[in-house]
Amino acid sequence: MQPFTSFISSVFVSPVLLLTLALVIVTIYAMYLDHKIHRFTRGQSGASLEDIMKACVDSVSKIEQRNELISKHALTLNDRVSHSIRNVETLRYKAFDANGSNQSFSIALLNEKGNGVIISSLHSRDRMSTFAKPVTNYESTYELTEEEQAVIKDAKSAHKVSVI
Repeated sequence: MQPFTSFISSVFVSPVLLLTLALVIVTIYAMYLDHKIHRFTRGQSGASLEDIMKACVDSVSKIEQRNELISKHALTLNDRVSHSIRNVETLRYKAFDANGSNQSFSIALLNEKGNGVIISSLHSRDRMSTFAKPVTNYESTYELTEEEQAVIKDAKSAHKVSVI
């Protein structure tokens, strides 16, 4: 009968031993997780951690809204910049032989589409004249002097270089 009792006791001890070992492992793992949670919250309560997470989610939402506004604004910039005056070109020259210095000038104020105005000022000893000529697509309906044509050409080549 003794072999039978030893068999029965070994059958029952083994599961109890396994359960005890499993309980010890689960307890150690629970303590490990508790330590990690305590270190993660750094003394904060669970409610304050929830508030922090809600604040982070709200911040992300606000950042996404701001990013959308910035993207919409950036899309309109290219169109707005194409209408602005860019790459102003100026040429000073001696308009008349009697004049002693280069006081005359022509200036091109054009956008990247070639629309704008040419302003020329002619200086002589006894008078000064200023002219403004409209320009559309790098051309004017008015007759242009060589100097005015030169500043339009310079502005046009500068626009080609600066366009991305």
